[in-house]
Amino acid sequence: MSLCDLEIPADPQPFAQLPENVPPLRAFYLYLTGGCNLMCRHCWITPHFVNGRPDPQECIDPELLFAAVREAKTLGLAGAKLTGGEPLLHPRFRDIAEGLTALGIEMNMETNGTLLTEEMARRLKNETKVGFVSVSLDYDDPASHDAFRGVNGAFEAALRGLDNLVRAGYENVQVIMGLHKGNVDKIEGVVELAAAHGASSVKFNPVTGNGRGKQMVRRQETLGIPQLLEIEQYIYGELKEKTAIKRLILNLPPAIRSFRSLMETARSAGDCGIMNILGILGSGEIAMCGIGQTIPSLVYGRLGDSIADIWLNHPRLLNLRRELKDWLNYPGICGECILARLCRTGCIADNYREGGRMVCPGKQCEEADRKGLFPAGRKRTKQ
Repeated sequence: MSLCDLEIPADPQPFAQLPENVPPLRAFYLYLTGGCNLMCRHCWITPHFVNGRPDPQECIDPELLFAAVREAKTLGLAGAKLTGGEPLLHPRFRDIAEGLTALGIEMNMETNGTLLTEEMARRLKNETKVGFVSVSLDYDDPASHDAFRGVNGAFEAALRGLDNLVRAGYENVQVIMGLHKGNVDKIEGVVELAAAHGASSVKFNPVTGNGRGKQMVRRQETLGIPQLLEIEQYIYGELKEKTAIKRLILNLPPAIRSFRSLMETARSAGDCGIMNILGILGSGEIAMCGIGQTIPSLVYGRLGDSIADIWLNHPRLLNLRRELKDWLNYPGICGECILARLCRTGCIADNYREGGRMVCPGKQCEEADRKGLFPAGRKRTKQ
């Protein structure tokens, strides 16, 4: 899964009738801490680097979180994603995982893997509803991975964490690779390493211009659409035929993907779920998602405020719903795309950062159209 993927339980608990045009609030994205024990070059939310210290910086208050969850369940809440910073830095991580479990919340977790002890992995598997864990791995060798992640020893520690999850009984651990020009030639090596350590899937997330990734964009280290489309052909062709891992996911807009890619990753790509989520930051702020850490205007309130009032009445949410509903009139290339209803113009956070609007054409689709790489069969004629 990517930073913005979360499978919501198929049969969520009953909840109160919501007003017309208000979707259920299905999931919280919990950025448990504002700190991280690594300093990754591409991190999209720039957490505080704690330099090896057990210092999580800002942390979500568990009691305020549980109160928010109880209220949000009346709006449809059924799932949560645990992330950060590094979620395992939270001094009360176990209390949070077990408390959410007691409240009936299904969870997944994104982690750099370095703090995942054998005991913690067993506890997650046996005593919580954390059903899916993804671990970051960007290279297949220690020196390159550690340099990219900013801390020596990160590579070996991540593999230990991955091994601990598999030994604990997780059969669906995912490896996430931050994809850029400097590690394209390591794709097969990372996939084979993931297979050797028992992962069941690998997700490839192209580095974007958020957070620390801005510097990579300035240095022209990120990948353009022509390169990404070549990589897609390789992943779903040659690589898929020879690897033991059969679930490979390249994070690209559905409009520019090959048919084979769409068929293979239909449940893991497209709509980021923005219509049904809220983010809660380590500071306790309630935001659209983690982008609220760098764009204050996308913060809606704080823990302790009424979740129902935010979800039902916040003007940014109301405006976003109105704009996303009118998919036939999306601006730019999105207004011509027959798959616009699926992806809803892509990452809303990226849209806002790039263009100052939440609903505007994604940069990847614009680039594809500009370079003649947007499939003609996926365009419609505006009436």
